Amino acid sequence: MRAAPFTLTAPIAGAVADRVDRRRLLLATALLKGAVVAVLGVLALGEAPPMWAVLVLVAGTGIGSAFEMPATQALITDLVPRRDAMNAVSLYSTGLRVVGVVGALAGGVITDVFSPSIALFAAGGFVVAGGLVMQTVRKPVRAEAPPGWTGVRTVFAEAIDGLRVMSRTQAVATLLVLALVVEIFGFAYGAVLPAVAKDVLGVGATGLGTLSLMVGVGSVAGAIVLSFLGDFRRKGLLVLAATLLYGLSLVVFSQSNLFALSLVLITGVGMAAAMFDAMQWILLQANVPDRFRGRAIGGWVFTIGFGWIGHLMLGAAAQQIGVQWTLAASGSLVLVVGFAACAFSPRLRRL
Repeated sequence: MRAAPFTLTAPIAGAVADRVDRRRLLLATALLKGAVVAVLGVLALGEAPPMWAVLVLVAGTGIGSAFEMPATQALITDLVPRRDAMNAVSLYSTGLRVVGVVGALAGGVITDVFSPSIALFAAGGFVVAGGLVMQTVRKPVRAEAPPGWTGVRTVFAEAIDGLRVMSRTQAVATLLVLALVVEIFGFAYGAVLPAVAKDVLGVGATGLGTLSLMVGVGSVAGAIVLSFLGDFRRKGLLVLAATLLYGLSLVVFSQSNLFALSLVLITGVGMAAAMFDAMQWILLQANVPDRFRGRAIGGWVFTIGFGWIGHLMLGAAAQQIGVQWTLAASGSLVLVVGFAACAFSPRLRRL
């Protein structure tokens, strides 16, 4: 219920982000998501909230996120010179992951000490506060002034135009195909991580939480590494290296039966994942005209929205051949695609 609206509205969201003031769009998404979380908090006060209402509200968060991501990424690159875009996106990625780890821990503590409703109300308040803070950011000078809202039909036409431009730009099309494959076969490892914790490593919920925490630690480390690299000239080679590191880390992690070693290895998985995502955001925006930057990220959101296919595939495969062999196969597929991109996409290597 969250993934379908997130995926289907993404191209439209990217077109809207290219047409309106992105700060105002972020305020609108913050108000929407804050209201949804607050209503979830109200429902949590009851003993048996209606499931249909929860599902509808979850769908609302998907729509909000679909508009939030293109607006955020395009606004970041609006605010800094092009040579500083990699630093800016890397710092954003670092903050995003640090806040994610801290927020998850804080939410758990508040839920245990008080109640789920209090945790949800606090989360909704912080979301709205974030949208308000965005309004204090100076209005960026865009290369081309946004044309403003002129109707739904125009936005739909521009969304289709954006998809057409991305499909005809070789580097962008290659990046999106790479994102699709890595999302399905790489990022879907989370679907079988509970089985790894229980059946392979013999740890319970605390062990699973620790594995997830180390993914977050690795993500922060990966984002920090990118920020130190600055305006790295061979960004195409960097995204390919992140792809290969991701696949290799998954393969090695899949073969570990020791909890301590697995914690180290999954940190590498998180690191590669963060670097891969950040480099995708940077390169997609750098290889389309400025007026298409929101639509480029919208296309990326649309692409990764099909990651649920990987969750189903890995879950089914794990039941048939075991979770370790399944993870090894998924990591190997990521490696194969990474090597194929290296071999057959000279344009991407030169970016």
